[in-house]
Amino acid sequence: MFIMKAVLNRIYGFSNFCICFSYPKKIVNSLIENEHLAGRPYFRYKKVVLLMGANATGKTAFGKALSDVFRYLNTGDAEPLLQAVQPGTGGEFSVDFVNGQNILYRVQGTVHMPSGTVELRYGQTGIGAKDTYEKCAHRLEKSNLSAADVKTLGQTVGKLHYKFSCPESADGFEGDGKTLLHTLKAIIGTLDPSLTDLSERMEEQNAFTIYRGKTEFVIRDGKLLNREGLSNGVADGVDIASFLAFILTERGYLYYCDGLFSHIHSDLEKRIFGIMVAHLRENEQLIFTTHNTDMLDLNLPKHSFAFLRKSGEDGETNVTVAFASDILKRNTDSIRCAYENDMFASLPDETLLNSLDGYAETGALCFPAIYDLTNPSSAKRLVRALSASSCQKVPSVQNDSVPVSKEEALNILRKLKK
Repeated sequence: MFIMKAVLNRIYGFSNFCICFSYPKKIVNSLIENEHLAGRPYFRYKKVVLLMGANATGKTAFGKALSDVFRYLNTGDAEPLLQAVQPGTGGEFSVDFVNGQNILYRVQGTVHMPSGTVELRYGQTGIGAKDTYEKCAHRLEKSNLSAADVKTLGQTVGKLHYKFSCPESADGFEGDGKTLLHTLKAIIGTLDPSLTDLSERMEEQNAFTIYRGKTEFVIRDGKLLNREGLSNGVADGVDIASFLAFILTERGYLYYCDGLFSHIHSDLEKRIFGIMVAHLRENEQLIFTTHNTDMLDLNLPKHSFAFLRKSGEDGETNVTVAFASDILKRNTDSIRCAYENDMFASLPDETLLNSLDGYAETGALCFPAIYDLTNPSSAKRLVRALSASSCQKVPSVQNDSVPVSKEEALNILRKLKK
């Protein structure tokens, strides 16, 4: 299963949010294999998406919204979806997806409040040998979507296979216990070499014990039952191992990995992410959220990097998305440099933190020497800091703590852009 487009309105705070997962042309020498529907080379989809953005821009909320919609379509349980919409106005969603066949489905839903009812409409179109997503979507746009109840729709589209995992709601593991044991040994042993003694609990299914001396840590169905005495990284490693083992054993899934690597070393995050990507099969998709800017150096297509950004006006917030491929058109363009120059408008706004810089007993503001004006991103932060403060000069690393005025900082920034 994979998604091609999602639209969310008044769900988890999204307002007319739209994200599309198609891309226009084949990437030469891409490290991601089969980035198209099996047997349909023109029906291209973004098989791997690294989703980045500042805090509270919607990375977790987007995954939860998809999970709530798919759960409703699979089971008819609308409660999570009802909890996600705005109580007074309800919400709307639309998802285009492929689920194991050469058919593009579009499912739209309106959640009515306070009645707590969900009105569904759907359409479908076959995917021909030379069809692109855009051609199929155009056919759906011209057709009238049909009303359907959730049970009938579930029978039409089939069971939707998805895996959503985040630290707060990571699902347990249901699958091959041997694969999970092997994965746990590899990941836990890497995170903490002193925890290499890991074995199955013979009296229970899918249950394991990690030993540290006489201390036992129990894992059941991929969940750590007692984490006292383990580092946050090792504890998170259990969820990571469970998620990875799921990828290794299952077929035809949409995987959403959200925030599992918050306490993991950068190099290990890149390594394990690479293993996930290498084991994706045909017609599968991985959406992976991270704050780790080292991931920007990975040799992935530019369309694999997505950046969420939130803006506010008149008390309203709006979340939008930008893919690196939308902005960077040359093969030589650096995604990291573009990010550091805030070309995706996704860097966090640090303005409010300026009031805490060098706060003295007198309440006067003085800035520490942390602004490296050889770095465009740091120079921009300096300009914002000066704009928000009554302080007129700050020291900079580049100039050996010689005070730099706002105008001087702007001049340096202009030179860096040339």
